[in-house]
Amino acid sequence: MTFVLAPPAVSPSPSREPTKTLREKGADSFHAALAAVLATGLEKALEAGDHPRAISFINRGFAEGSPQLGCDLLCRAIAVVGTARTWTVQLAPLRHRSSLD
Repeated sequence: MTFVLAPPAVSPSPSREPTKTLREKGADSFHAALAAVLATGLEKALEAGDHPRAISFINRGFAEGSPQLGCDLLCRAIAVVGTARTWTVQLAPLRHRSSLD
């Protein structure tokens, strides 16, 4: 008598997004908090008509946040003040991810 073992009937699991590491979750939380603080500061500066301070918040969005955050803040400022105002902002240099990240 010969026994033949059938391969296990395992169906492939549905594709899921990889779980984030604690470091990635912390970075997401930090960037969300930073965006909230900078957006609030920008709104207050725009309400006060303090354009140099508004530019400072926009620059911090680019430098400490992300290009997208900086662009969002700049677009918000333009929407409030209008396109007639000239905005000079400083873009942060691109960061290269190292193997330590």
